[in-house]
Amino acid sequence: MTKEVLIRIEGRQIGSDEEPIITTAPGVYHYRNGKHYIQYNETLLDASAVSKNMIKIEPSKVVLTKKMVRVSDMVFDRAGTTRLDYQTPYGDLSFDLQTYSILLKEGQDRLEVYMEYSLYSNSAHVSDNSILITIASA
Repeated sequence: MTKEVLIRIEGRQIGSDEEPIITTAPGVYHYRNGKHYIQYNETLLDASAVSKNMIKIEPSKVVLTKKMVRVSDMVFDRAGTTRLDYQTPYGDLSFDLQTYSILLKEGQDRLEVYMEYSLYSNSAHVSDNSILITIASA
């Protein structure tokens, strides 16, 4: 894989008729110590700020870090439930994130990660979701 990559992240709520949320961006790829690292910037919907993001991919764990005013980590880990404190322009949200599957496909010029997970708030089920992350040589 080249250092310069194109990133596509498609998030869906499972069982919903809503359109997926899709983010695309150029990024920078590194492979170190058996882990894939992808850095990219994301412009927020109102174009008022930019989030500096990193994805760290391992076979059984994926960490999506967003840096704005504060740092938010989404940790997808098949080993158990993780805590997510998510910063939005309207305030902070706290969730528990339970990951059910992480499927990793590695190719010479392409990397795909598919994950299914559930979100819980105050021990109440909120939604079942999936994310497909595609990294391709630019």
